[in-house]
Amino acid sequence: MLVLKDIIFWAMYFVSFYMSVFIILTLFERKIRKNPLHLGSLPYVSVLVPAYNEGESIARTLDSLLALSYPKDKLEIVVINDGSTDSTKKIVEDRYTKQGVVLINQKNKGKAAAMNNGIKRAKGELVACLDADSFVQKDTMKKMVGFFADSSVAAVTPILKVSNPQTLLQKAQWLEYVLYTFLKMILASIQCLNVTPGPFSIYRKQHVINVGGFDEASIVEDQEIACRLQMHHFKIMQSIDGNVLTIAPRTFKELYVQRRRWYKGTVINLYKYRKMLFNRKYGDFGIFQMPSLLVGIIMPFVILPLFLSYTITPIVNYIRHVQLAGFDMSLDFDFNIQNFTTNYLISLDYAKLFIIVIVFLVSVWLMLLAHKSTREKLAFSSVVPLVFFFIIYYILLSFIWAGAMLEFVLGKNKKW
Repeated sequence: MLVLKDIIFWAMYFVSFYMSVFIILTLFERKIRKNPLHLGSLPYVSVLVPAYNEGESIARTLDSLLALSYPKDKLEIVVINDGSTDSTKKIVEDRYTKQGVVLINQKNKGKAAAMNNGIKRAKGELVACLDADSFVQKDTMKKMVGFFADSSVAAVTPILKVSNPQTLLQKAQWLEYVLYTFLKMILASIQCLNVTPGPFSIYRKQHVINVGGFDEASIVEDQEIACRLQMHHFKIMQSIDGNVLTIAPRTFKELYVQRRRWYKGTVINLYKYRKMLFNRKYGDFGIFQMPSLLVGIIMPFVILPLFLSYTITPIVNYIRHVQLAGFDMSLDFDFNIQNFTTNYLISLDYAKLFIIVIVFLVSVWLMLLAHKSTREKLAFSSVVPLVFFFIIYYILLSFIWAGAMLEFVLGKNKKW
């Protein structure tokens, strides 16, 4: 008779299997759309840089924008200083306003308010957002703007990569970003993108204005605006070779602060746009992407009990067994091949083991495809981060998710 944990395991497997098959079939059925050819006449673009206490990184951010291989007469760079209390304002004033960078100062109101303020003053028909801890490669803009030849395209997202990963946690995030970008390339082919990341997503200004601008009450304005654009049946495209680098959290504490905001925002967003859930009116976004977000909310609460049941519980039982044996370790080393075969090999749940191996192999295959699609290479030095990524990283994220949901229930919200 199946126990509860077996039911949970098989339910999780069924859902994961369905989603994986959907992604793989989409990959084979729909070709990843290549970047359009460069437009004959490049559009005017205003790059908005919302900044709150970004004194350590804003100079490198603005240097990357000034180095863009884009006509200077069609490029505007606007920094919106969101009430910074560090050196952000002084750095921009002293070093960059002389180079044509526009500085707007406002009281601290959050990133969404900074973006809306920047849009009001932007001259461009397109507006790009670049977080002040991110850096764009010089040819990225030219590679992205061609998508806007289609008037129904409201936004284009870049290939987002981790800048100079040093710690094991940053290297795991580097792998995560590479894999996630590849999945976005697939999902963009069926109009299922649910986020336009802060690091250099480009928007058609008028479409953003028409849907009401960025939601200043949202803690994940890049997710919220993407869902709103999808609700209004605008297209969001994924660039396949426009690279942007961002600084990833270095420590678990920094990662927790970042992800808890993302996770809380996802729950709020899903509730706000719940009418799109399983709604055919919104195509694959309503039928697949929104349910996938719901599954993503539930999954950590499935992963953690299974992790505790299959990993922590056996360890606790072993320690208890040793304690009952009076810590006589020799009792545990009385190895007998017959006992080993009877008590271990025969008792293994080979069905579950087979599934775990298959899921692992499919994950590795997708990771290899992701590196190929994003023009990255897996070196020997990536072995340890890969092991950490596949075995430990998502367990850590599940704990963060649980903590974020606890804070959410207790009413502890975090602003930008």
